[in-house]
Amino acid sequence: MLYLYTILLIFIMILPALVIIPQAFTELNYFKFPVEETSMKWFEKFFGNEEWIVGLERSLVIAVISAVVATALGTMAALAMNKLEFKGKSVFMSAMLAPMVVPVVVVGVALYSTFAPIGLTNNFAGLVFAHTLLGIPMVFTTMLSGFANVNENLELAAMSMGSTPIGAFFKVTLPTVKSSLVASVLFAFVTSLDEVVVTTFVSGANTKTLTMVMWENMRTNIDPTLAVAALFMIILTLSMYIIKEIVEARSK
Repeated sequence: MLYLYTILLIFIMILPALVIIPQAFTELNYFKFPVEETSMKWFEKFFGNEEWIVGLERSLVIAVISAVVATALGTMAALAMNKLEFKGKSVFMSAMLAPMVVPVVVVGVALYSTFAPIGLTNNFAGLVFAHTLLGIPMVFTTMLSGFANVNENLELAAMSMGSTPIGAFFKVTLPTVKSSLVASVLFAFVTSLDEVVVTTFVSGANTKTLTMVMWENMRTNIDPTLAVAALFMIILTLSMYIIKEIVEARSK
């Protein structure tokens, strides 16, 4: 019975995505479910509109850069949390999780107040910084869990055989937590790709991401082109989780 409840819960959670996918192929100029006649015209409109394409490309570039940077910073923070004993450790833990706990509207206002005086609003670098900040807690919690399961004797054995602490980390520890590392990158990537609230505060006319273009079109001109954009978001997100599962399966 619990299995059936689980399947039902999963179905309810993914139902909105399942409903929006057919809308990308509708012949109509508005949303209607079920779809009666199919057409590819909304894909043509999507790829024929520079704003949509540039927004998608910008989102992907920002997501990749912010995921890499967030993974590097979050991994170092998790390693420090796992290995070191220092004063204010609980405060450090709270600070690392703050972007995840604090409402994103508050984070957006704070970033705008910080970035505006130094010219990082409506700026590519500002978006990367903002998305990196949101991705770090995802990486931190994932890597902290991974490091907790590492046998420290493996590192000690490597160092007893002449390896440096840094060498032992890259040759022994990091391969051990490979699945957590990959999951961290993917979580940070998806977080950046999906972000719209904070982006609203720090982006501008020259730095619109795909989610910003979607949001503006929802406010002014709702048509099934939105469903096409949503379909690409779904495909990208689903691809990330498939990659994660493949890596975890191979690691086991």
